[in-house]
Amino acid sequence: MMVTALDVANTFIMRHSDLYLSNLSLNKLVYFAQVESLRLTGKPLFESEIQAWQYGPVEPDVYRAFSHHKTAYLTPAGVVKNDEQVNRIVDHVADKYGFLTAFDLVDYSHRDGGAWKNVYDGTRNKTITIKDILDSDDVVSYPTLEGTMTQDMHDIYNKYRNTFRLLGDA
Repeated sequence: MMVTALDVANTFIMRHSDLYLSNLSLNKLVYFAQVESLRLTGKPLFESEIQAWQYGPVEPDVYRAFSHHKTAYLTPAGVVKNDEQVNRIVDHVADKYGFLTAFDLVDYSHRDGGAWKNVYDGTRNKTITIKDILDSDDVVSYPTLEGTMTQDMHDIYNKYRNTFRLLGDA
């Protein structure tokens, strides 16, 4: 059974409804699923092209399928396949990257040494090849909370925990 990037996107939506998924964040997670497959198996998870766009890696079919949603709640586009390898990789990516906001994912994909940073030249539609990914830091590192919006939100919540509790009780 041939797995597509859209299958991977649909799997994220079905298996990880607890994540706030927008088209922007979903495209980054699909990209990192490709990275994770290369890291764990040495093989791509799907064959379709990933492109370097302004806000990071994008798989055009995934972008088009969910572009009408903007930041609204995403629902699967088409039939959701139940593939054990895809499920395993999607779950792993959700665990390693799912705590990041959409713009944390953009920042992480834009870091020095990442495949997007190595390829992007200010124009859309530049292909990020499997070789580009394998030659990048994307396959050797994972994001951390340090310096992310997610960390900032945790810090604010911890500092004003009682205030948030009071507001929640109001």
